Amino acid sequence: MEIKLTYDTAKDKYYLDISTDKQTETVTFYGKYALEEYLRDVFNFDFAQINNLYSEMRQIQYN
Repeated sequence: MEIKLTYDTAKDKYYLDISTDKQTETVTFYGKYALEEYLRDVFNFDFAQINNLYSEMRQIQYN
């Protein structure tokens, strides 16, 4: 399983792509709190794992 996080700066949305061998699912979050709660509840992520995901996050920016 692979998890990638993208942040859309204009819409203030987080997109979490969860890929397995067979498919990719994208879950959308409106705000950081909902995203972090999901990661803790579903994947048992701790503070360090969440921060690591943020450090690898891609950002969509509009000029």
